[in-house]
Amino acid sequence: MWTAEWWWDIQELLPIGATLAPIILASDKTQLTRFSGDKQAWPVYLTIGNVDKETRRTPSSRATILLGYIPVSKLEIFSKKKRSGALHQMFHDCMCIMLGALKAAGGHGVETLTI
Repeated sequence: MWTAEWWWDIQELLPIGATLAPIILASDKTQLTRFSGDKQAWPVYLTIGNVDKETRRTPSSRATILLGYIPVSKLEIFSKKKRSGALHQMFHDCMCIMLGALKAAGGHGVETLTI
């Protein structure tokens, strides 16, 4: 995104005065966070695509934020056959909740003040 012609191609599709802010989501299941007891969760991070990669990857730049957590569950209440589908659905439900406001903003736009 940062250097491609993609920016110009997309910007040409937008009304005059509109600004594009592409979103990058990341979840690193190796970065497992332990809570009290046996509760676990995968962190989900958010950053924007018009920040260069070096800045995004530097923690002190604060260019990436923690959006939320996806719970880790063995879902032992389900049979093995149903477990995979239930885990898949849980992931998508969590992402839908975390991204609800962002989805609305992407569909309708957000007024901003440029100084």
